[in-house]
Formats: sequence, structure tokens, C-alpha cells
Amino acid sequence: MENKQQTDPISENPIKIFISEDKMNAYLFLAIPQEGQEAYKESEIYDAIAAAGVKGQVNKDVISQMLSSGWYGSKRLICEGIPVRDGVDGYFEYFFHQKDEKSGKPRVLDDGSVDYTSVNTVGTVSEGDLIAIYHPAIPGHFGYTVTGELLKPKIPKGYPVPQLNGCRYDESTYSYYATIDGKVEATNTKLQVTQTLQINKNVNVAFGSIYFMGDIEIYGDVDSGVEITASGSVTIGGSVQGASIMAGENITIRGGILGDDNTRISCGGDLEARFMQYVNVVAGGNVTAKSILDCNVRAGGMVLIEDTNGLISGGFIYSTKGIDGQAFGNKRSVKTILSAGKNNKVLADKVEYPRLIQELDLKLTGINSREIQLDREAKKDPTKKKSNMLHIIRQNKARILAEKKQLEAVYAAYDNMNNSANARTIIKGRKFFPGVIVQIDNKDYSIDFEMILVSFRNNEEGISYVQESDE
Repeated sequence: MENKQQTDPISENPIKIFISEDKMNAYLFLAIPQEGQEAYKESEIYDAIAAAGVKGQVNKDVISQMLSSGWYGSKRLICEGIPVRDGVDGYFEYFFHQKDEKSGKPRVLDDGSVDYTSVNTVGTVSEGDLIAIYHPAIPGHFGYTVTGELLKPKIPKGYPVPQLNGCRYDESTYSYYATIDGKVEATNTKLQVTQTLQINKNVNVAFGSIYFMGDIEIYGDVDSGVEITASGSVTIGGSVQGASIMAGENITIRGGILGDDNTRISCGGDLEARFMQYVNVVAGGNVTAKSILDCNVRAGGMVLIEDTNGLISGGFIYSTKGIDGQAFGNKRSVKTILSAGKNNKVLADKVEYPRLIQELDLKLTGINSREIQLDREAKKDPTKKKSNMLHIIRQNKARILAEKKQLEAVYAAYDNMNNSANARTIIKGRKFFPGVIVQIDNKDYSIDFEMILVSFRNNEEGISYVQESDE
């Protein structure tokens, strides 16, 4: 039997090509030459590379160096594939405050207390603000393995110009700017700024306070511990309990208002509610309700009780133009002050209004300057977004604008009071109970017995009343 000598596979094949598992790298291995073995030839090496299926660009310098320097017995990288580069999807970068729907956590203050009013916030913008920048999709690049296989990139997803409302698009910079003040609603297919904020739920401390540049519509109730502030109007479909509402224009509350010592309802226009109790009210226009109980009311227009069973009882009710109601006071002779026309104590506040309005104007100037600065910084370097800071600034702006509108409306009403004829100012109703004090143009009339269907006016001798017909 022939005795065969076992041989080393390396010695039989001293030139080896190794390809990585992902086929992105190829390595050359040259075995240490045996005694008497001929020197490696480059042609032999390139034949081995081709036989291994390597089709990529080979680094000839490495091969030359291996031969000239005697780099034997170890692998050397001689060929690299071209990595595939996937495309990058287009996306919108937003520059307004966006609520984190997942967190829903109140803010913990420095003293350890919890600020629940910070839970829900609304992204608001001012006219001219940068809302978003679109970053277009970036195409990918094909790749190749060292064996020549084509690697296809992921096709990126892009988005067309979204449907716009209340904003404009700058095609040269892929930027979107607000054309009005309001709330931003953004998706990949729609971008709009609306001047009405709609909330389809109850608002309480868990929801948070609301400050908005525009109109607010709440379709539920508003509970104690929150503030609702709008530079425009506020409409509430339910009731208000213990909350404070401020609007630059009108306030409409479909239900009633049950307040406490801290509840304040103020607006620059008209206030309408089903009932009011334990509320401090300041309105630049009319105040209308079915009943007003134990309230402090100051109206730049009329105070009107429209329900046939309506009642004003307790508190202090002031109107520049007059009060028209049903029943005033009650059978227990609760003190109820009805004041109309000129009232020196009320109008004394008028002296301070120009100063207060000027202070608010200065605050608005400062806020506008800071807002412009932050917006300019965002446009100059979009990576340094200031959305949270802008959001806080705009909350303050909404509050100051609402307060300024309300002060201006009340001041105008008080100022017009000086030019109105005394005969136009009347207080009338179906029933006046004892304990009611009628004040018209700084003159008082105390009611000591029940009076039916009368109206009170001021004349030279003082306040007089006339009997009204029951029609």
C-alpha cells in the first residue's frame, strides 16, 4: 500500500483571499514562503483575487508593499465595498410650542408645590412668526459589495406643500410664516393658524389655565383654580365655578357663574351668563343675566335681567347707562345697592386708567421687542429654537392685551358718562324690596317699602320715581 504524505493546505495554496461575511471587505493572505519556494508573482496574486470573485477596486499599493516588505503570515485589507446610503425622509421642523401628549405631568415649583396649570399649553404664534421649515428628502446612494453585488438604498419619503390657512410659504427657504395671530395646527398635510381655540372638554386644574391670542370656545365646564384669558372673546358652553375669566372682547357663559372672593370675570365687551353668584365683574359693555346674587358688578353699558322671574339681590351693581330688571333685593331686606350714571367712588378709578393703560403699552412694547429678537434668532439659526420661551412670552402678551382692551373699554364708557344726559340714566324693575338703595348720579334713594312697577330717574330735586304700566 502506497504511503501518502499529509500536506499543509496553506503550503499547497499559499495565496488565500478572505471575504467578510457582509461581502464588504476582501483580504489577502500570503503564506510564509518555504525554503526554495519561488517568490510570489503579482500576476499569481491578481489571478487568485479574480478567482475569488472580487470585482471591486483593489488596493495595488498594499499588494506591492506586502511583496516588497515581506508581509507574510497575516491578512491585509486589499478591497473595500461601497456602502449603501439610505435616503433620508423629508420632515417639518416646528418653531412653536408643542404639547407633549405623553407627559401630561404638572410642573413642580421651587418650593415643592405643584403647578397643575402648566399641564396643558397651546402653541400660539403672532403674525410674521416663523412656524416651520421643511427639510426636503435626501436621495440615497447605491452601494456595491467587493464581489460586485448592487446594494439598493431605501427610497426616502417626501411631503408636498401642505394645505395652508393663516400662513404663507417661502419657496426659496422652505419656510412657513404666520399671517395672523392665533393657534397653530400642524400635520404633514395641513398647516394652519386659527384665531379660535376650541376645547371639547371640561377645563380644571388637571387640564391647566389657558392664555390665547384670539377667541376661546370651551364646550364644557370651567372649574376653580384655573384662569381663562383671551385677547378676543370667550364662549363657555357649560358653567363656571371659582375660575377667573378675562377677555379683550365679549364673554358668553351658557351656564351660570358660581364664584368666591377670588373669582373675577372681566371683559372689554359684553358679558352674558345664565346666573351669577359671588362674582366680581368688570365689563366694558352690557352685563346680561337671569339672576345676579351677591355680586360686585361694574358695567360700561347696561345691566339687564331678561328672565321674568329674574332677580338682583345683594352686592353692589353699577352701570353707566342704567339697570333694567325684574325683582331687586328680597323679602329679608338684604342690602342691595343699585348704582347708575355718575358715581364718584366708581369713577375715581378712572383717573388711574390712563396710567395703567400706558404701563401695559410699555409691557407690550417690551414683549414685542423680545418676541422679534427670539424670532430673528430662530430664523438666523433654526437649530437654536426658542419655542418654549416664545410660548411663555405669548401667554403674557395674551393676558396683557386682554387686560388693556378691557381697561380701554371701561375707561371709554366712564369717559362717555360725563357727556351723557342725566335723563337717560334710569333704574327700573317690576319689584323693589325694602333694603334696596338706588343711586343715580351720586344721589341716593333708600327703599323702605315694597314698590311695584317703578322706574327711578334723577332730577334737580333728587331721585324720583314714576309708575310704569304692566305691559
